[in-house]
Amino acid sequence: MLCLNVIAVVLIGCIDGINLRGNQKGGFDDQFHPAYTARDKGGHQMVAKNTTGSPAREHRDLRYRKQFFPGADKLVFDTARKGFVPLPIILRKILWLLTAAEVRVLIYLITRASRYGICYPTEEEIAHDLGMAGRKNLTPHLRTLEEKHFIKTHNASGKKFFLIQDPRIAIEKLVHAGKVPEDRVFEINELLEDLHQQPITAPAQRDAARTN
Repeated sequence: MLCLNVIAVVLIGCIDGINLRGNQKGGFDDQFHPAYTARDKGGHQMVAKNTTGSPAREHRDLRYRKQFFPGADKLVFDTARKGFVPLPIILRKILWLLTAAEVRVLIYLITRASRYGICYPTEEEIAHDLGMAGRKNLTPHLRTLEEKHFIKTHNASGKKFFLIQDPRIAIEKLVHAGKVPEDRVFEINELLEDLHQQPITAPAQRDAARTN
């Protein structure tokens, strides 16, 4: 019995160590780590699976929130209300390559897109919502976002349609074009590894793999 208790303590320590590593890279460990259940409908609480009969533990981030931000459950966005869109975590590793205006336009289009990844607000509406003085201040940023492969546009039936692409596509194309330095590629791949996604292969790495 004593031996089993010791093993349980060791396993809990290992899980906390793994989660700490994920949290240092962005606090996303609870999305895929098997030691935790899915979030409830309100997204408020993650608890460890209770396999030993002992009281279930609150998720570490929930404990931090209660300790450092009392009453935060009334301040954070409640996903049970809906009214939100997914924002890919990997996007944060490429924001440095965008201007502030491009980021504003991209986030705006993301929040307008349906689950099928498209939207079609008018350019006048976009410019108005973003506080830009007319289309002439907006169109250059739409053009550069498309050149950088974050969006695609198509004109039909008197409308402009916007397709918001997976940021991984933009990253891959920018890496292959030599616009992302090796140290940045390394950081991107570290995050992709933690997200259990395939790494981005730079041209030099790809050529070396073919040679070998």
